[in-house]
Amino acid sequence: MSIKNFLQEIDKGLTSPVYLLYADNQYLLEEALSAVKRTIPGAETDFNINVFDMDSGDETPTPEQITGTLNTVSFFGGRRYVIVKNLQKFPGKDFKKFQPYMANPSPDAALIMLHSGTMKKELKENTKGIKAICLDIREQDLPFWIKDKARQKGLSIKDDAIEYLIGIIGTDIGLLSSEVEKLACIGNETITINDIREIVEGSREYSVFDLTNALREKNTEKVFRIYRVISEIAEPYSLLGAINWQYSKLAAQSNRGEYYKKVFELLNDADIRIKSSGGAYPLEYLLVRLLKL
Repeated sequence: MSIKNFLQEIDKGLTSPVYLLYADNQYLLEEALSAVKRTIPGAETDFNINVFDMDSGDETPTPEQITGTLNTVSFFGGRRYVIVKNLQKFPGKDFKKFQPYMANPSPDAALIMLHSGTMKKELKENTKGIKAICLDIREQDLPFWIKDKARQKGLSIKDDAIEYLIGIIGTDIGLLSSEVEKLACIGNETITINDIREIVEGSREYSVFDLTNALREKNTEKVFRIYRVISEIAEPYSLLGAINWQYSKLAAQSNRGEYYKKVFELLNDADIRIKSSGGAYPLEYLLVRLLKL
């Protein structure tokens, strides 16, 4: 099961009595915890949610403490939510003590366990039969995740805008989340490609479209005039992503395969230089090389 399944479970109100959520990316586990908390009515949050951290540095919670809390009657007659963080720190011999509870869980409680990293074989055996969901996002699930992230901010984001955002930012969850946060601040309810261009490129006067056109025209003075403007706000890696996305669109409409093969080789080299901090002024160097093609 995937992040998409988890978001669907959230929409349904987390109806299963026991969940195991696991991921290599700690950010996604924290985001899942926030999503769980949002499902609880505000007045009940302080009373009907208990969080046990197996890696808190304090005295480690025991299975008896956790199951005792699960079986305690909740306030306001609502459902009790018990979160166990860092399940990977829970000793295997102790985890087996959960078996009686998981075989007959309380109908008025939800046990949600968060596991970071690869699950050991013993834990997989001990959790068979419960709803286990992998939160690590597959590339094909990114648009769904971005759309849901935007929805939480009261935004609607168009499919082509999502494609553009992934194209210029890449698949890093933290960076994509940061961009959605920025988009939530511009005051538009529906996000388009132009909105993202203004955030990433930082200028209404020029765009990466103008930059790539100037490159194709071999107009050196115009290329660097446009670059100076849009580079004042745009981060180098985001700007490189936008250039790559624009060339990808041009390549799809062209029969100049050999030319675009060289273009993408140069873009890949610039990507490596930016990531490794290899060489001075990697974007400027890229523009010079593209002008020479």
